[in-house]
Amino acid sequence: MSERLQRARRLLLALDELAGQEAVLLRSLDLVEALRIAERAGPLVDEVCALAAEPDVAELRGEVQVLVERRRRNAALLDVHLARVQGEIQRVDEARRRLHRTAPAYQRSAGGDTPGESRLNTAA
Repeated sequence: MSERLQRARRLLLALDELAGQEAVLLRSLDLVEALRIAERAGPLVDEVCALAAEPDVAELRGEVQVLVERRRRNAALLDVHLARVQGEIQRVDEARRRLHRTAPAYQRSAGGDTPGESRLNTAA
């Protein structure tokens, strides 16, 4: 087995391990760490791509396809989670806009309150 083939195998094993860690993090909703794992995998992917041009590394094509499919599933799961988070952010933004529209009405009806205070602050 050539040195390039051995190196490519080691890189694929490392990438497979990272993909497994990423899948666990995505299932536990640790999206920040999952993205960090994906970033760590980038240089390894680049190196595997460079080695793929070597004729003796071509025998790893099947393993690469399995890994690519695993990463596609992780990416799809990440997309689902990101869409959910974006929806939550939009709902929070809309609630803030409604609060900013209604807050002046509460401040005016408080009468003698100093500016910036309202009845909502009296319990504090």
